[in-house]
Amino acid sequence: MSDDDIAERPDDPDRPEPRSLDELDEAVTGLEAVAKALGGQIEQVAETLAELTDEPKSDPRLARWLMFLPPAAAEDKEHRGETPLFTIAHFVQYYNETYVGNPGTRAVAIPDCWLDHPGLVAELATLTYTWREAHLGKKATARDAQYWHDNWRPGFAERMATEWVHQRCRSDGHKTAGAPARADRFTLEHRERKARAAAGVDDSSTVPSRP
Repeated sequence: MSDDDIAERPDDPDRPEPRSLDELDEAVTGLEAVAKALGGQIEQVAETLAELTDEPKSDPRLARWLMFLPPAAAEDKEHRGETPLFTIAHFVQYYNETYVGNPGTRAVAIPDCWLDHPGLVAELATLTYTWREAHLGKKATARDAQYWHDNWRPGFAERMATEWVHQRCRSDGHKTAGAPARADRFTLEHRERKARAAAGVDDSSTVPSRP
């Protein structure tokens, strides 16, 4: 006689008692809660892996409210060898092609000598990257984009016209005003690398010193 031939007897004392419907419902509810919790954990792990394998700033997705192609940036895959200064410079061009308004208003072009005005350079850096966060990538929102237009851009335009540049910079070329021009850190790093290369120093074999 095989095991399959042995039928379970109704009066078998070892036979488990059948569960009530309430007990089964409670068990199913518990399993659903566990599944939901595990699903949330899996989603968090997936998001963490996505952040580790893909930089948010390089996300190529364009927001639906972005009407023109974005300016080139160091965060683009094809420009990964560039510095943030590359991003800022191209944003300046985009800004001048997009946000110049009526004569007599603060909506004027950023002058060609913007690199010679430290305060302007510093503010352009944050203006550039807040624009990118509001218009590019999966975390971009229309609310942030509108806030950029309502607050960051007008505030920047006001300070550029009244605090950062000489009024003749846009018409007669650069005029010294405020803090003197100085090289940004990316330019300084580039100069240092060139100097080390000219001196025959191999940076690849140099161990960085601890601070």
